Amino acid sequence: MTRPFVYAIIFASVLAVAACRQADGPLPPATGSVPNELGDISRDIWNLAGGNPDGAKDLSDDISHYAQGTNGGEAAARELSNRLATALKGKQFKLAQAMPIAHTCWETVASRQLSEKQVEGLKSEMKSQLMSLGVADPQAQTVADQVGVVQQAVTARHRRWYELL
Repeated sequence: MTRPFVYAIIFASVLAVAACRQADGPLPPATGSVPNELGDISRDIWNLAGGNPDGAKDLSDDISHYAQGTNGGEAAARELSNRLATALKGKQFKLAQAMPIAHTCWETVASRQLSEKQVEGLKSEMKSQLMSLGVADPQAQTVADQVGVVQQAVTARHRRWYELL
């Protein structure tokens, strides 16, 4: 009688452990000066499309300060700016259409505890936002891939051993 009971406990334990997954982390609050900075970021993105030679540097300056104190986050944010500059060069869109991309850039650099699922969501958002502006799939994918690199560099929350799924 004890053997089936032991097997039942082992089976229940395996199910409980397998059901653990990385919990979603909090998104940074858009308070204080963040709305103004999002406006600056959206103008930088719009200027990138217009071919402004300082556009990538301006965008990098506006987003990389959120990555200060991280291990490689500032460099990764600069690379994100460069990839956006390449992808958006020559695209024509309204300033308001740049705001979703600006918000995704900000969340990418400012978030510190996102789950892998949330990072995948950010990557998907970035890709679809860029493609809606006429960016080709391969270029949009390179920018989206850099979103993952930035998040890996700035995150303070890595998957724990018990978060199997």
